Amino acid sequence: MKPNITKVSVNIRRTISVDTGNGLIKTINHVFHAGYIENIFLPGIGSDVLTFRGKTYTLADESMPVLNDKTVDERYYILTLFALGKELKGDKEILKLLAENEVIEVDLLVGLPLLHYELHKKKFQQYFCNPSVPTVPTVFELNGKEFRVSIKSANVFPQGFAAAMTVFGQLKQSKIVNIVDVGGFTVDCIQLKNLNPNMSLCTSLYFGVRELFDKINDQARALGKKDIAEDVIRDILMEEHPDYSQERIDIVRNAACAFADRLLEVIAGKGFDIEEEKTVFMGGGAILLEDYFLTSGRAKKPLFIGDVHANAKGYALLHNLKNKSNNDSSDKLNSNANSSSNGSVSCNENSDGAKRQMA
Repeated sequence: MKPNITKVSVNIRRTISVDTGNGLIKTINHVFHAGYIENIFLPGIGSDVLTFRGKTYTLADESMPVLNDKTVDERYYILTLFALGKELKGDKEILKLLAENEVIEVDLLVGLPLLHYELHKKKFQQYFCNPSVPTVPTVFELNGKEFRVSIKSANVFPQGFAAAMTVFGQLKQSKIVNIVDVGGFTVDCIQLKNLNPNMSLCTSLYFGVRELFDKINDQARALGKKDIAEDVIRDILMEEHPDYSQERIDIVRNAACAFADRLLEVIAGKGFDIEEEKTVFMGGGAILLEDYFLTSGRAKKPLFIGDVHANAKGYALLHNLKNKSNNDSSDKLNSNANSSSNGSVSCNENSDGAKRQMA
């Protein structure tokens, strides 16, 4: 099906960061599960309903299966439209312009794990360019509000590294820094030397917190207990458990202690010297497990980034630094931004390569 064709009259341009994780989608202001349901027979119901190309989608409370290549189908394009709509709905100037059916130009900032960055960067850039000629906007509705968006450029940044740059001041004196990004399904690890990625020490482990949740319920079943819901597990890990039984709390805590210690052991076994070098923990999983990583004691110089939006904020930081007209190449942060964030493509370039077939 061809996209809706509307004459473009652009009055405004926005830069929007979308961190497309396996478990969660994060913007600077919003976070939601990386999953949705297509409403084939029933109208969309729920708090977030997207209409695009005659189909209706509702955000789900569970994430989709892991995709190492997120360009294989339209799933992450749909999730990104949800993210764009959420950000635009919070922009008062945008809402004012919507009444005039204006087209919004967007410079899109996204990210990939460093392990897959060079392999998938170009495809990921082209994936987000409008599937027809670049002058035709993408038209969609979120919760009844219509948006006409023209993605003018797609900029891909390294996940983890981007988040680390938000705490640059705490890292700039360290020659070696370990980055540990704990997600729902994977744990991405990279060593930085003088704040530049060392690709010879970079790995992705299928050791995310989803595995912890499974282990907790394996233990619960072994004790003859009911499964513990994910929200309950999260509450207990975050010390928010006023109404839960002590037995349930102990099951979660004991499993988390063992899981955190084992994860750090595996990371050390991959060659990361977490005892002697500063280790930066980030991601939603690290937020949940901070106390348990500290209890383990394996990481002697830990630094925790407790902001789940850190990658999205890091994309914006690196993008702004790269585009500063008075860029000083002698500034270490600016230099690292330029050397590690060259994944940018204009959607007006090579439009044939940017076309995507979406049913």
